[in-house]
Formats: sequence, structure tokens, C-alpha cells
Amino acid sequence: MRIDQLLPGIAIGDAISNHARQLQAIARGWGADSTIYCDLRHVHPEAEHLCADYRRLPPRGPADVTVYHYSVGSALTPVFRGLAGRRVLVYHNITPHEFYEGIHDGKAAALRAGREELASLAGVPDLALGVSEFNRRELEARGFRRTGVLPLILDEEKLAGEPDRAVLRRYRGGANLLFVGRMAPNKRVEDLIRIFYCFRNTVNPRSRLILAGSLMGMDRYMSSLRALVTVLDLPDVVFLNHVTDAALHALYRTAGAFVCMSEHEGFCIPLLEAMHFRVPVIAYAAAAVPETLAGAGVLVREKDHAAIAELAGMVISDASLRRAVVERQLARLPDFSLPRVAARFRGQLAPLLAAG
Repeated sequence: MRIDQLLPGIAIGDAISNHARQLQAIARGWGADSTIYCDLRHVHPEAEHLCADYRRLPPRGPADVTVYHYSVGSALTPVFRGLAGRRVLVYHNITPHEFYEGIHDGKAAALRAGREELASLAGVPDLALGVSEFNRRELEARGFRRTGVLPLILDEEKLAGEPDRAVLRRYRGGANLLFVGRMAPNKRVEDLIRIFYCFRNTVNPRSRLILAGSLMGMDRYMSSLRALVTVLDLPDVVFLNHVTDAALHALYRTAGAFVCMSEHEGFCIPLLEAMHFRVPVIAYAAAAVPETLAGAGVLVREKDHAAIAELAGMVISDASLRRAVVERQLARLPDFSLPRVAARFRGQLAPLLAAG
């Protein structure tokens, strides 16, 4: 039996790429042959050894399983549609194109096309899995019949690496508000900047807002964010772009609170990373975020920037409150462990394999 995967592209550190690699490890642990097949035009040079050209995908037997990770329109979609064997779709969600209109029109068009392409796949897979219940409900609404939830896996081994000592020295001290994720309009980074303005001026003047995530292709959005920083006169807003794992580990260790005001997340793995590093999470209750936290962290349902800044100050300075928040977060993490997700995946595949 083979359990192969189709992925439009693969990168180092990307949540979807990491998920595919973890599912591959699970399949191989069961004794199945498993290869990740990609469109090599969208493979990072450092990740080329992790995958093969999708055009080399071998013919499928009736017991073979092909898992297609869907988060964007791709040349792999017609390939998946035409495969024999058992077909499983894993849906990581697509950001609504409206967030990008007027900011990156090319991206907006690609996102719109990706959602239309998703609808064309209804009825194709034997099983369609969302990485969250939020995603599963969207699949169901778009006509996918047999659906389920397969969450992302928290890679604790990856998070166990040594922190970058230079980054620790640079950002240790004061109260750091941290956000990790792409600098993209759905992330609502402008809300974080306004929260920090309130935090710095009314809660703790000795503080920073650290924003770690890719800036690629977001020139217009970044210009608006930098202009806002200038208008509000905030010298301690730090844009770090993509960082190494060691630097990321250091940033989590220096953070007083992790703040997320994103309005669209299909899952949001940085929430789990912050929880792993015992950083209290404050997040806006949108899309899959409430489900990912499931009672952990602190959810806010209104974007009252001054109130959120005050809340961040309480979570950072009140030791008993911080401890209570962190304990709830740690209790949530085992749900995303490799053994639990592997057991869930095996249970979801079992009926397909029995039918084959």
C-alpha cells in the first residue's frame, strides 16, 4: 500500500509543508510507502530533497491513498481529480480575496480562483478533511459529502532547539508584545500597532511590539503599516521578516504576551507555538481561532485597542493570572500531539481501506 501526498509547493518552516512531512512520517511508521509529490516550480531550493516531481506519481492501485493538500489553486488539481485509488483532500483554507483587494490585486484574483477551483472538487475525494472544524464546515457547505477534521501537529521536537543567543540579548528586558505570522491584510497588523500605541502610552512605556513573519509581496500593505508607525510615533515597533527557528525560539522566550488580531485563520499554528513556550495568548475570536484555543488563552470579541492593551498589561504583570492562563494553554497542547493526530488519521483512513 502507498500513502502519497500531493502538495502545490514545499518550503522550509511552512505550516502546510510541515504537516505533509509529519503525515509522511506517520504513514511510513505504519509500514506504507510514502512520497510527497510537488510542482517543482514552487519548491524552495533547500526543500528539493523532500519531494519528487508530481509528474512522476506512479499509477494508483485500489488500496493506494493519495492525499492532496489544498490551500490554493494548482496544476495538481486536475491530476488529483483523475487519479484511481483512494483520494483524500486536506483543506487548509483559502483567505477570502476581499482582504487583498486594493492591496495586492494579483493575489486577490488567485485567491478567488482558488475558491472556485475548490468548489469544482466537491464529489471527487473519498474523504475531505479540514484542519479545523471551521474548515470542515466550509467543505460541507461547498458540497463535499464525507468530511472530518485532521488538525495540524505541534512539532515539539522542532521547538526544542536552542534559541539564538544574540536575539535573546537584543530583545530581553521590558515588556514585549509578540506576533508571529505573515504580514498580510487578513492578519490585521494595524490593530496590533494601535494596541501597542495604547500599551506603550498607558501601560508600560518600556516595551516593544515584535512582528516576525514574511513581508514578501506585501509592499503596499507594509507601506501603510510603516506610515501608521510613523504617525503614531512608535520607535519600538520591530518588523523582523522571516526568521530562523533559533531566532523564533528566542523571540518566544522574550515575549510577555502573544497577541493575534487576525480576522481569518484556518488554524493558526503560532498560537500553539506560543502556548508551548508558556507565553500567554490574547487573540481575536475569528474564524478557527476560538476552536484552536478551545478555552485556552484569552479571547477578545471586540477590538477595543485600549482595553486589549490593559488586558495585556494584566496578563504580563499579574503572576497568578499569567499562571492560570498558561496552565490552561498547556492542558490544550496534547490534542495536537503526534500520537493523537496519528490515531485520528488512522481511524479516518480505516473505512476507506476496508472498502478498497
